[in-house]
Amino acid sequence: MIRPAALSLLASAAVCTLALASVPAVAQSDGAMAAAPDAARPDMVFVNGTVLTPTGTAQAVAVAKGVIVAVGTVAEIERLPLQGAQRIDLGGRTLMPGLYDMHVHTYFAGRDKLSCRFAQGATAKEIAAAVKACAAKAKPGEWISGGSWVGAAFKPGEQHRRLLDAAAPNNPVMLWDESLHSLWVNSKVLEIAGIRRGTPNPDGGVIDRDAKGEPTGVLRETAARAIEKFTPPVSAEDQARAVKVATDEMLSYGIVGFTDAAVRREMVGGLSAYARSGGLKQYARGCIVWGPNSGNSEGLIAQRQAWSTGRLKLDCVKMFLDGVPLEGRTAAMIEPYAHSADAHGAQGAAGNTGLKLIPEDVLFPALTEFDRQGILVKFHAAGDGAVREAADAIAAARKANGYTGQHHEIGHNTFIDLADVPRGRELHFTWELSPYIWWPTPITSVDIAAAVGPERMKRLWPVRDVIESGANVVIGSDWPVVPSVNPWIAFETLVTRQVPGATGEPINAGQRITREQALAVLTRNGAAEMGRLDQGGTIEPGKLADMIVVDRNPLTVAAGEIHKTRVLATYIAGEKVFAAEGEPK
Repeated sequence: MIRPAALSLLASAAVCTLALASVPAVAQSDGAMAAAPDAARPDMVFVNGTVLTPTGTAQAVAVAKGVIVAVGTVAEIERLPLQGAQRIDLGGRTLMPGLYDMHVHTYFAGRDKLSCRFAQGATAKEIAAAVKACAAKAKPGEWISGGSWVGAAFKPGEQHRRLLDAAAPNNPVMLWDESLHSLWVNSKVLEIAGIRRGTPNPDGGVIDRDAKGEPTGVLRETAARAIEKFTPPVSAEDQARAVKVATDEMLSYGIVGFTDAAVRREMVGGLSAYARSGGLKQYARGCIVWGPNSGNSEGLIAQRQAWSTGRLKLDCVKMFLDGVPLEGRTAAMIEPYAHSADAHGAQGAAGNTGLKLIPEDVLFPALTEFDRQGILVKFHAAGDGAVREAADAIAAARKANGYTGQHHEIGHNTFIDLADVPRGRELHFTWELSPYIWWPTPITSVDIAAAVGPERMKRLWPVRDVIESGANVVIGSDWPVVPSVNPWIAFETLVTRQVPGATGEPINAGQRITREQALAVLTRNGAAEMGRLDQGGTIEPGKLADMIVVDRNPLTVAAGEIHKTRVLATYIAGEKVFAAEGEPK
């Protein structure tokens, strides 16, 4: 039994993350206490700021060998032995935990920045001009790849292979859509892949066809992934260069940890090599793709320890259960899609509930076996039908194995049926949602709305429901599905459910959450899901100094200003890994 005196002591320790309780101490001859010189003597202090801690705010932080050793007032920190310590004067700025993005595609994001580019949502004319300019720089026969197009930007019948044929008559062209689930190619690619009028749709895929039954060049799901085996391999050096471009950009936004949500054979060499070189600064989890969209990547699962290196762990498997609730209507829904034509002419067939990509008699035993081995599984599940299927599979694994400690993740969750909301807590899995997508861009206000109809739009991304259910909830951008990995857009739109700037009609306003909840899902919850909450996710003694300096306090600034937050410096384990222009390096 804890005695009252002990209770009092625990209470004061909880309030007083202030300082020296976590600093090893030795008695001096005069009876004073001093920090142990080797274990916890600060080599870096941050002072005169607003420090966001689990219990409120502080003014200063002391760090020793990359570990936070004290948090408190400036006066308290300055009583520590600071001889030789680097002093960072925050000048009133905010010091807060680093952020976690639990769903990115690092190689693809970096590759897009190095490939044929056009603005997301570009018109057919703008895309044709961009492809023509890229073709002018390419050798005949050289593949041209890029993205990302948005279905809502096209007029009916406008998105056709003929447009790309005219822009690049001597080159194969492949352009990914904003979801990375659909591909638009020209006639050369169709010829290389052997896709013609009589080619049937593959299992789990769709070949779009025009009124004459000819392929338009738009390929969806497994039909799109099948093209990749015909594309030239990318060198490990170029893969690593793409990873560097993407991870450097994430550092500039204060992202200290991330999950690469679809590791494939085509890019694992560059990702691993960059991590081995020490260039990868973030804590990174890689999820190896298994199933119909794997691109022959399943073999990497048995090799995962060999590819894991530095701060990269390939300890996760990715399963695509469905597609996306856009103009192609491939997300698996419980109820059929809307039947009327959408904004660009696509018709929803009566009774269509989308695509389920993995049959349950394959999915359930596969998940049960991965769970038995202790391998985390991350599901792509956009439709409420796929979400239910994922939860049912986890329930089957729990029945077979008990609770193994793995918090499998259901990702995206564009729609969740109310009956499935409590299951995250009950079955010990994590919900991962995508707030970067939901302010009124074409993907939300046109494509999704047209596909599912107005009633289901009232249940779009129910983040408040899953947080209040008591489950762990994390946030993923799905970059480069979205044009920017900027997490401050996510922070603000979680709170407002409006266009950045807090303007316009909110989308599903009843699912707004507090700023404190938004901070938690972007920091501590991500660290917890990566199994490192004891090391990061909050600013308190004993944790690594994974911290960012920002130009405003997201908990107090006007809500419509949160998305403008500028990261001035990013620290990981006390190492400064990013400094904004004009800031000390």
